[in-house]
This record gives sequence, structure tokens and C-alpha cells, in this order.
Amino acid sequence: MADVCNRDFDASKFEAFLKGLMEEYEAPGVAVGIIKDGRVIYSKGFGYRDHEQKLPVTPDTVFGIASVSKSFTALGIMQLAEKRLLAVEHPVKRYLPEFDLPGAESQHAWKITIHNFLTHTAGIPPLPSLTYSILAATKPDNASKEDAEKGKDDEEKPAEAGDRPSILDTGSLLKFMATHDYKLLGAPGEYVSYSNDAFGLLGTIIERVSGQEYEEYLQQNILGPLNMSHTTTRTDTLQNFQDVTRLYYKDKDDLLCVSDNWQEAPPLTACGFVKSNLTDLLAYVSMYLNNGIFQGQRVISPAGISRMVTPYHPYFPERWYGYGFIVRPDYAENTLIQHSGSLRGVASNIGWVPEKGIGAVVLSNLTGFPASKVWLGAVNLLLGLPVDNPLVKKEICPQPESQLLKLAGTYMSGEGANIVVRVKESKLEAEVDSKTYEVDTTGPDTAVVTIKGIENHVRFLFDSSGEAWALRYGSRLILRSREANPGEPGGMADEKGKGGNR
Repeated sequence: MADVCNRDFDASKFEAFLKGLMEEYEAPGVAVGIIKDGRVIYSKGFGYRDHEQKLPVTPDTVFGIASVSKSFTALGIMQLAEKRLLAVEHPVKRYLPEFDLPGAESQHAWKITIHNFLTHTAGIPPLPSLTYSILAATKPDNASKEDAEKGKDDEEKPAEAGDRPSILDTGSLLKFMATHDYKLLGAPGEYVSYSNDAFGLLGTIIERVSGQEYEEYLQQNILGPLNMSHTTTRTDTLQNFQDVTRLYYKDKDDLLCVSDNWQEAPPLTACGFVKSNLTDLLAYVSMYLNNGIFQGQRVISPAGISRMVTPYHPYFPERWYGYGFIVRPDYAENTLIQHSGSLRGVASNIGWVPEKGIGAVVLSNLTGFPASKVWLGAVNLLLGLPVDNPLVKKEICPQPESQLLKLAGTYMSGEGANIVVRVKESKLEAEVDSKTYEVDTTGPDTAVVTIKGIENHVRFLFDSSGEAWALRYGSRLILRSREANPGEPGGMADEKGKGGNR
């Protein structure tokens, strides 16, 4: 597919914005596509899919899409629901009898529904299962073991690297989730916290209900009808494509590294392991904009799409989670529907604005590249807004030191997040990934941490005694450590942080 541009879109302003971000992040390659009223009005590659050999990115370059894959899984579930082969209101255990929770939490397993899995409201905290599966299934590079662990979906390496379970199939994943030491964050439906495990198991439900492997189901029911001929979950299929990117990421010293080994996690494929390109993904987005029809063929009903993009649960300032998509109901009097993704060598964002008939796709081959910021920049220009108009405007609201001290502590997750919040000179600071950043409070329980120009909104959750027991960072709830931190400025020697809702 040749590059396409259109005067309906201010390409020069957008490209200056994009190239500035590529330079700042040292991104080897990016691809951007835009559709409007059913037509591709912009489709262009920037930089290189292979920086070493100077092979350019094109609209046909295949990238990973990571968690954008979740929308494909949600679509598959809704197709099966429309055929009355399942119902999202049904308990997960109806389709996965082996699904269970550890210890006393087991009593809640029957209460968790497919809807809870689709909306990340099962109460399952961030677990290390995805990392364990990637480490067990992915061919290692020549890089150090520490570098090989970096770049998994949206998170850091796990806090503990001891004896890891080898999670290579659904059985081992289910066993891990039933025996690992954790408690639910709350009752099913009470909290939103992003769960790769939930979406991995939704893929297993698709397999059991349809009688097909996940890849086979996608090809027959979604990818084939949409003519997505360069989209797959299988790494061995990539050798059949001529235009495929290499995978780039930064090491602990912020130096650019490259890999040709695509990460794999077999029982979690449905949560984030689809590979695709602009050409295919623009067809995918256009199907949603056309009420489920692509080139005369119905893929899903309008009612099915409506259920997918209903803003069920708020989790972020003015953002809600639907089924495999994030919804911003009122952005400049329009609705933004989108999802991003991150893995080693992958940064992606797709979405659309239904009221305006516009959609956009952004793909990059660098872990951590702000694909969602590029996506919003394109949408902003199409809506007549400044290219850098933020999704949520930060309004600083200073807090007394007595309130700041309630927020200080160490917050850790099973996925490896380790955020230390301190009070210094009557202001908050946060240590994230071994680097310290200033924190601007926006309320008594909310704040913003700005990292490389990206505003990360944070919310602290308090128990009935007034103690913070978790913070929401991105789409995840990260628990406050139970361990005392007497040597940390702002830490608490008598740490009593709660482990959940109890």
C-alpha cells in the first residue's frame, strides 16, 4: 500500500509533532493511518523497521500490537454471545470449571463473570503470570538476563526472580492463579484493575465454546471477513511476510537495543500477542465505524458494538473501561474510543470518534514510545484542537503536609511495579523505575507524575481507618507494601497498609 495523504488533515503540523516525539524517544520507526467517512485519508511510515539496514517503515510493515489484541478477544466473545453460545453474565467457572482462587478467596470464584473479565473488574490484582510465561516461552537474546526481562506488557520485571513456575499452557496458568499467594482487591465488580490473566482466559473460553484454536477462530470470524491478510498471533507466520519490523527497547542505561525474538506467552495469547499492520488495522477500525459491517459483510451487530463501548466502570480521570476498549465519553463534545498496547519492541494505539466518523492507528517498534499521545495528536487536529491538547487537563491543588504524609509509602505489584512515594520539603516525589520525579497533587487523593512529557494521573485509595492501601497508576491498582520502611524519607515505621478491601 502506498503512502496516502489528504488535505482534510494538516499533515505538516502533525508530522512536526510526531517527529519531535520520535527524536525525543529515539524511536526507530512509527506508522500512522487515519480514516474519515470510510476513506483512508492518511497512511504513512516514518523511520525504519530495521534501523541497522535502513529498511523503511511502510503502511504494510507488520508490528506487534500488544494489548490492542484485547479488543479482538472481546469482539470474539461478543460474536459468541450473539450466537447464544455463551452469555457475559455467566460465571467464568461455567466455561472454565478449573478456574479458582487461592485459599479462602476460593469462595468468590463462582461470583466472577465473563463481564468482570472483560471489564477488568474481577478483583484479581496484578500478578507475575505473564512475565513467567514470557520467560518460559520466549527465545532468549544474547543480552543480559535483566534486559531480557524488560518490555513486557505495560510493566517492569517481576519483583522476585527466584524459582519461577513454567507457565506454558492453560492448565499451568489456572494452577498458578489458584495457588499463588494473593487476595482479591475487592468484591467482583468493585474495582477496576487491569488483568492480563483475565483476557488470556477469555481466549480459552473462546476456544472451548467454538471448538477452535484462538488463532483459527480469529482467522475465520474476524481477520478473514475483514481481509486482514497480514494479521496473526503466530510468530512462525511472520516469516511469510516480507515487511516485518525488528524489536527495539532501551536497556537500564537508556541505550537502544534490538531483538528479533518476538515475545510469546501461549496461555495468554489472547491478552496481547496479535501482530498486524496499518492496512489491516484501518479495516478493523472502519468496521466499528460502519456499525459492524465491512464491505457488505456483517462481523458484529450494532448492539454488540454498543455493549463493547459502553463506559461500564470509571478507572481514570474521565475515562471508563468497556469490553476491550477505553471510553472517554465527553472530549470536546465527542466520544473517544481507543486502546493502547506495550510489549518489548511494541507500542500501539488504535481507536475512533464515532460522532465524526474518524479513526486512527499508530504503531511503533520501540517499547515505551507514546503511541497514545501520537494518536490523540492526530485526533485533536481532526477535531480542530491544538495537536498537543491533553486528554485530561491537570489542575494543581496543593495539599497540607499532614495529608501528603498519608500518601507516602512503598507501593508494589506482582507484575514488578515498585513506586516509592515520599514527602520532601512539603512536596511529594515519586521514585519510579529507579528514577525520581516531582509529583503535583490535584486533590487530597489524586496527583500527577510527569515522565518524559507524559502526565500519569494517580489516585490513592483509603480504608475505613483513613490509611492509603493502594494507588491507581494507569489502569492498575498497586498495593501499598505491608513491610515497614523506617529508613525512607516519608516512609512509616509502623506501616499498616491494607492488602485490599478488608
